[in-house]
Amino acid sequence: MTTDLEKTNKIKVTEHIVECFGGIKNIKNISKDITRIKILVDSNSLVKRDDLTKNDNIIGTIKSNELTEIVMNFEIIDDVYNKILYMMNDQKQ
Repeated sequence: MTTDLEKTNKIKVTEHIVECFGGIKNIKNISKDITRIKILVDSNSLVKRDDLTKNDNIIGTIKSNELTEIVMNFEIIDDVYNKILYMMNDQKQ
């Protein structure tokens, strides 16, 4: 069972990631594996990679070609990924 504190933490992590990537409208594509969320953006100049690791659930970042990969707490990665996907779909409508 997820506690309110855990839900709040997942929302804060999601909001932090979206903010560091220049807002939901800047996120072009997102994918994930077990420990990483991979994000493709429209404008790299809006991305604040150094700020991402200011959240304790984010271990590090890797810049590869056009993607930025976020290495993060595997226990919450699915929820954070799904929340970002939901936000992306919601803003397209």
